[in-house]
Amino acid sequence: MTTWVLALPLAMIFVNPLPFPAWARLWMLLPLVACVAAVYRATRVRHVREMPRATVFTFINIVVGMGLIALAFYVVTEVVRRWH
Repeated sequence: MTTWVLALPLAMIFVNPLPFPAWARLWMLLPLVACVAAVYRATRVRHVREMPRATVFTFINIVVGMGLIALAFYVVTEVVRRWH
């Protein structure tokens, strides 16, 4: 079996994306943040034994920070909507 025959079903995900409800798309942020935190910490830690704790700490910081940014945008949007 050739490689393109195996790659075709995977390529079809990009042509016809999987249907996700709007609320489920937000949960896709967590694996992305986990990967970013792991790669960032892999370049910053001095010893490997520090990496798991530092990665979890960075993951929590990013998620909480993004949540606070989203909350701030929501508040600003509501204030602007009520003024007009």
